[in-house]
Amino acid sequence: MKSRVPIIPRLRHRADWRTLGFVGLELGLLAGIWSGAWRHPLAVAASFLFAFVCCIIAHNHMHLPLFRGRGWNRVFQILLMFGSGQPPTGIVTAHNERHHGQPDSDRDFVRTGLARFRWNALNLVAFPFLSIAAMYREKPDDLRRWKSARPHLYRQALWERSIFYPALVLLLVLDWRATLLFLLLPWITAQLALVGVNLLQHQDCVTDSEYDHSRNVTGRLVNWLLLNNGYHTAHHLRPSMHWSLLPEFHRRHVVPRMNPVLDHRSFSGLLIERLRRPAVNHAR
Repeated sequence: MKSRVPIIPRLRHRADWRTLGFVGLELGLLAGIWSGAWRHPLAVAASFLFAFVCCIIAHNHMHLPLFRGRGWNRVFQILLMFGSGQPPTGIVTAHNERHHGQPDSDRDFVRTGLARFRWNALNLVAFPFLSIAAMYREKPDDLRRWKSARPHLYRQALWERSIFYPALVLLLVLDWRATLLFLLLPWITAQLALVGVNLLQHQDCVTDSEYDHSRNVTGRLVNWLLLNNGYHTAHHLRPSMHWSLLPEFHRRHVVPRMNPVLDHRSFSGLLIERLRRPAVNHAR
């Protein structure tokens, strides 16, 4: 007997009311700015920020779905892709399978060895583009593989793409300038930023170490806004752990065992360190 899809959506974790609020905020911002209802510079800036947050939410959701019912998760992914600018299933091969399954290997599209310039500022700027080039050059045919191996994912991917790309074409026909400036530009910027963060998190770390493979940002404000995305070591150790549980796991299980230089209080501090790129002493 098949289980019924619950009429009332049930979140796995109450903390995801914040997730829903952020997605709703971004969709409202994008709709208002695209339509011309409001185009205040602060609203436009916020749309860039929350497009990045929606990319993080897509990442979180593809590790641990937001809702207990599959039907509600499918609907949420449709809404989410208009906040992040891409079908959420599009990250599964690159992130879930390759980055987590074979981190920093030749099969990882965000392997740090892609950027080898002398100046690390240039590496940080170029890395997202080098990573995307590797992705398009090396990515297998997901849909063909999923059709037999993961049919639920295959159907979801088809559903997302059959909605997103025709909708994007329609938006371009209706107002191509607004679509380029106020939808595609925030979406693409957010996606490039999310890819680029991987270099900050993993460059010069010890890939095969259990605890020294990633850098972390532990500031409370940035993690409130980015849904604890700063606790990257904990996320790699427990990819399916809900984001709200990562700070406690970091304090209890990661901090006593990791190299303390890999913890940073702020994102700006991490960025400054990576621009200088000092040698990291991993000796214990």
